[in-house]
Formats: sequence, C-alpha cells, structure tokens
Amino acid sequence: MKFNFKFKHDFSYLIRKYAIIRVLCLATVCALIIVSTTFISSTVHEKPVILSVSQQVGTPGDTITIRGKFFSQQKDSSYVEIAGNRLTTSSYVSWNDDEIVITIPANTQDGLLYVVSSAGRSNPDFFCNRDLIPVSVPQNTVNTKPFITSLSAETLYVGDVLTISGKNFGSKKTQSQVYFSTKKTQQQLTESSLNAGNPMEDATEYICASDIDFDYEYWSETEIRVFVPDGAFTGYVYVENENGKSSKHPLNVLQRAGQKNYETKNSYLIQIAADVSDIRGTKDSVLTYRLPLPQTNGDQISAELTETNPKPLLDNYDNTSVFQILMDKTGKNTYAASEKTRLSQNHVITVRSVQTWIDVDYVTIPKDRTRMLYKTYTRADKVVPADVPELTAILPSIIYQSINPYRQAKLIYEYMIANYKIQNKLRKGDTSCLDMLKSKKGDAYDFAVLYCALLRTAGVPAKLMSGILIDKDKQAHPHWWVNFYLDSFGWVPADPALGAGLEYKGFQTIANPAKYYFGNMDAQHIMFSQCWNNVKKAISNGKTVYIPKTYATQSIWEEASEDVTSYSSLWNVPAVLGVY
Repeated sequence: MKFNFKFKHDFSYLIRKYAIIRVLCLATVCALIIVSTTFISSTVHEKPVILSVSQQVGTPGDTITIRGKFFSQQKDSSYVEIAGNRLTTSSYVSWNDDEIVITIPANTQDGLLYVVSSAGRSNPDFFCNRDLIPVSVPQNTVNTKPFITSLSAETLYVGDVLTISGKNFGSKKTQSQVYFSTKKTQQQLTESSLNAGNPMEDATEYICASDIDFDYEYWSETEIRVFVPDGAFTGYVYVENENGKSSKHPLNVLQRAGQKNYETKNSYLIQIAADVSDIRGTKDSVLTYRLPLPQTNGDQISAELTETNPKPLLDNYDNTSVFQILMDKTGKNTYAASEKTRLSQNHVITVRSVQTWIDVDYVTIPKDRTRMLYKTYTRADKVVPADVPELTAILPSIIYQSINPYRQAKLIYEYMIANYKIQNKLRKGDTSCLDMLKSKKGDAYDFAVLYCALLRTAGVPAKLMSGILIDKDKQAHPHWWVNFYLDSFGWVPADPALGAGLEYKGFQTIANPAKYYFGNMDAQHIMFSQCWNNVKKAISNGKTVYIPKTYATQSIWEEASEDVTSYSSLWNVPAVLGVY
C-alpha cells in the first residue's frame, strides 16, 4: 500500500513538473483511442454493395454470380432477395465477402435483386425470368433454320386455325413469329405501277400473328397451330425464329361477308418523354419509370425504336421500357438527386388507313366462344366495365332482338351519337364512363370506354385502343377509339368521339364523320395500347403511380421505393418530330 501510494504521488509530481511528460501521456491516450476505433470499425460491416450480376435474364436452375463487396465472409444471417422473396438455403452455391453464387429457384418472379446483411440492404439490381418476359438473350446459332413441310389447308378465312408442319421451329415460341402476307395500300399500288421497271426482290409486305389477340394456339419443334390474323391476305406464310426464316408457302386468305382495304400509309417519328427532378430520399432510394412502347396490329404495321436516352434498364418488359434512377452515382442509369433528368425514346411508327365494306346479312354469328380472344375481350377489365346493371338494363332498348354482331355494333354506335354530346375538353381525374348515362355527355375517353363496354356486354369482342391523334398542324392529342371483332373477317375500327363531332382538323376533311368513323379509320391514329396492361411491380413494397386518361392504358407508370420521400415528374404529351 505504501509502494502504491508513493508511486502515485511521484507520478503526479512528475506530470505537474515536466511538460514533456504531459505531452507523452496525451499522445499515449490518443494512440489508444485510434487503435480502439480502428479495431471497432474493423468489426462493424458496411452495407453490401452489388457491383455486377453475371446475368440479369435467366430461368429457374440457372447459376448466377453476384460480385461486389461487404457481403461478409460467411453467410450466417445474410441472404439474397429477388422480387421481395428471400432465397432459401438450398439456393446458395457459395458465399464470400466479394462474391455470391446462387441457383435460381423455381417460381422466381421478375423484380429487384438485393443482398441483405445485418448492416443493411445493398443497392438494387434487376433480375428477369426468361420464361415470363420478352427479353433479348444470346441465341444458339448451331441449330438450322426453321423448315415448313406442309400447311393444313390452302385456303382459310381470317380467324381459322392454320396448322404448320415442319421442323426446327423451337420447343417454345419465345420471340419466334409466324408471318402472313398483308395487302398493300392503294397509295403503294400506285407507286408500284410507276416503278414497275425496277422491281424489288420481294415486294410483298408481311404482318405477324398477334400475341395480344391470342393467335398462337400451339407451338412445338415440329408443329405450330395459329389463327389466321387480322390484316392477313392471300399471299405467303413463313416462320421466323432466332436461327432465321423458313421458306415461304402460298396461302389463300378470305374474308367472309365483306372486304377490308388499306388506302394510305403514313410514317411518323414520335418522341415520348418524362422529366424527373427534385428527388429526395436516402442514397439507396430507387425510382422506376415505365415508358410505354407503341404496339403493332393489322393497321399499325410497324413500330421501331430508333433512339433512347439514357439506355433503359430493360428494353421491353410488359410492353414498356424500364428506366431506373438511383440516388447515388454507382452503376447504370444513375443520377444525382439534384439533377433534372429527361427520359426519352423516339419511335418510327407506320400506320395505314382502313376502309371496310360489309354485307351485314352475311356476317357470321359466333358458334364457338371458347377462344381466348372471345373470353378476354367480352369481359370487364380495370378500365372497361361490362355486364354491370346500368349497362345490362339499357342494352335491350339499343340492340332490340338482334344477334348479328355487326348490326349490334352499329346500333350501339348510332345510339351513342344520337343521345350523348361530345365534350372537347377532357374531364379531369379517373372518371367513370357510366357518368354519361345520367349527364348525357362525355369526353373522347368516355365515349370510347362506354362504347367498348356496351359491345362487351352484348357479347361482341371489343378492344379499347389508346394512343394519340395527329392533326394537320402535326400536334399530338391523347385519344381513344375501339376495334370490334367479326368471325371470319377480323377487327373493325370505330371512333364514336369523332363520329359525334369531336373538334379535330385532320390531314383531309371528312364530309360525314358520323358515317366515316364506323368501319373506317384514317392514318392519323397512332396506337400505344390495345388492352389493359397490368404491369408487374419491380419492388414488392414500392409505391406506384397510375396515370388515367393518357395515351397508354397501363397499371404502373412510376414506382418509388419506400425511402423516396418526394420527387417531381412531368409526363409530356408525345411530340411529332416528323411525318413521312
């Protein structure tokens, strides 16, 4: 005790007397603090960071390597999450601090991929199931081209099933297509006659069967069953897959009860864009934007993406281009929160005007309504009501006892034009077309949706067409119209809003809009959606934005992760950059 007391007394005396000893003591304390801090920080893990994923498109059973840092040396309680679902233990092949190897389990959905540890959640990447979405993947060029040996018939009506026999078609359809000859417009026929001295190698134009119309009934390596699509005419048919095109086989295509012609063809350079700014959140916040892609059908025969800025995360996911904005500056498509970002894409879209002539007495009454086209386009969806009490109550007084689908469509069209007044200005908000039943007036959106709903209630397949209308000043306006289906003929266009007198200055003056816009369509209608597009969420707990009454009918336009507190966005009306 005396020794300890003497040591403390002497040490205290020395500190008070000599400054150098005080400095040495302070330095020792600082060194101990630094060593302790270094030791503690070395034992605290930083949040995982994903630098790369070996493949963003795969199928269950594929092995995928995730590279990055701060994953931890052992898995322990850490895990990988895809589309909001945590992978089970059996999915992990190996786990290291900078690399994780996993096997994709069955039933994996499309969505964001994260690495999660006790330190937090990593930055996101995207994973897509190849079997669920149309994503371009490396093709196998070893197999030979598709080869057609025979067709089940030489002559068929539109809507009949054609069986194609052969080989090398592929075990699954994926992005493969069957192409049919289509009819040239009167404008093209005139130009061809003037240039007859300089013929092309193959002047025939082709359209493919439609996935949206459920034209593909069966697909295997040696046999394809496909409905003859709307817009097909006498000519040829061939199969195309990743390995090339088959030879062309002749096929006679007929239309019962009438005829469809294409008069003129216009091509447009259209830009769609969204401006994003003032993003607020954490450094891991994610904003996802879905720019709609224009679709094709018998009237709109091509839609080619020519320019995109910036490069999207996914080119085609649920008929949209997917853009993703992160709050930090690591990885693709990433911007600082303070920047204003414009997402834009340019498309060259070719549209043909349509003219139909139909003998109503020879229209086919549907006998088989089990086809998916009938089941889908005669029932309600998120936009179009059908079989609601308000419509079933008034329908008999409109169509009387008629069972002829063409006559029903015309009676409903004429009833709407005679009994409802068109409003040139769009009603604001997500309004219901059923309001028209009491107010006796509505905008272009109301007219198209109500007409489509009445057709479906009557059992006539009908699609709500959403897009833009181009006026003579080359200005685009959001617009909606309807196509209805006739067996053995195809889709027939109708625009009840223009028929009712919606103000519109077209390229040419239409003498009688009410008559013209039933069964005919000009080449100034550009279509982005022809059915309700139920887009899948990218983040299981993300906050989504739906925009009603615009040029595409899709469930999600914007999606923000939970930690995004605020942002501003402006969706621009598509701009017409050129007409050809």
